[in-house]
Amino acid sequence: MTTTPQTTWVLDGTVFDLTRTWIDVYGARWTWIGSWEPVVGPGGASVDEPLMQRGEDTPMVLSLVYSIYGPLIPEPRPATSAELRSAITACHGPALAQQQPTPRTFAVFLQRLRRRSA
Repeated sequence: MTTTPQTTWVLDGTVFDLTRTWIDVYGARWTWIGSWEPVVGPGGASVDEPLMQRGEDTPMVLSLVYSIYGPLIPEPRPATSAELRSAITACHGPALAQQQPTPRTFAVFLQRLRRRSA
């Protein structure tokens, strides 16, 4: 087991950001433990693969997690304050360019966000 500063991994053309939590088809959350495991790659060469862990289970290499538990999707992350601010203050055409957000428009925006997360 080795550690390297690399935080991305490409598997079958899919780029995995190892700093994020990944969700399998069963809803389990997989996180990178910060270590790499040497495995035999194509042509018999040794390749380091990231070790992923689900809860307290034994860590597994990412390619094995992918083949057993199906495609992985990144866990949704909350919107940053900058993203929320830009959504509130964004102009939606020339007619709205001079209109300033009001408490009512902000309340409507929050309702839309709540419906999306439900």
